[in-house]
Amino acid sequence: MTASSAPLTVKIVETLEAHGLSRDAYRLADEIDPEAIERVLESGGPRTSVRCSVREIPLVVTADGPRVVST
Repeated sequence: MTASSAPLTVKIVETLEAHGLSRDAYRLADEIDPEAIERVLESGGPRTSVRCSVREIPLVVTADGPRVVST
């Protein structure tokens, strides 16, 4: 489970918004599967991370939450 109480989906959307991608510019379910990412994080060790991108914004998601990474 991720570190804060906010659902991973909410944290991903907030991270994308903070980097200029509005909520109506994409459908998250068409881009990635946040529930699958959360399952990977829960089943992996503390250093597990998942890399993905939404509309060409690269993300790395860890137990601490998502963050945008430079390419």
